[in-house]
Amino acid sequence: MTEESTHVYRARLDFLYQSIAMYAVALVLYLIVRSSVASEAFPSLWQDPLLFLLSAITLISVCALAYNLFMGRQIEIARDAIRFKSRARQRSVARSEVAFLQFGPRFRQPRGRIRVVRIRLKGERRPIRIRLANFDRRRQLLADLRQWAGPLGREARPASGAPRKIALGKESG
Repeated sequence: MTEESTHVYRARLDFLYQSIAMYAVALVLYLIVRSSVASEAFPSLWQDPLLFLLSAITLISVCALAYNLFMGRQIEIARDAIRFKSRARQRSVARSEVAFLQFGPRFRQPRGRIRVVRIRLKGERRPIRIRLANFDRRRQLLADLRQWAGPLGREARPASGAPRKIALGKESG
């Protein structure tokens, strides 16, 4: 990363667009089938539970999309800090505050792809988790995080082949 460059990664919303489209198509198809099969008057929303359910799911998906568009979540990776931004708050993590960055799963076998990056901060119990699939250009985000981490980065420990033994109580014998 150059001195002045800041890389910005916005939250992905394509799954919300896709779900709205699929629920709307299902709603329209249901209305077409319902109106062609039933000779009675067009059903009201309160009389038909399936129509009510499809309408509610579509409305909830539209509200979720509007909320996420309004929040505008993004990650900025600068030379000296990582900034987590949204309309509601902004948090900046300086490199001096970071104990380490862990790439990949901790206790499971990696499946070839790194899905989560954990940022362990000095003096805090819980790490910051970045789910790479939730952001645009996830491969570039991973590459920038690895470059930013430098010697602070570490790969996840692979799980051992043998299962762990858990003691449930005192053994008699």
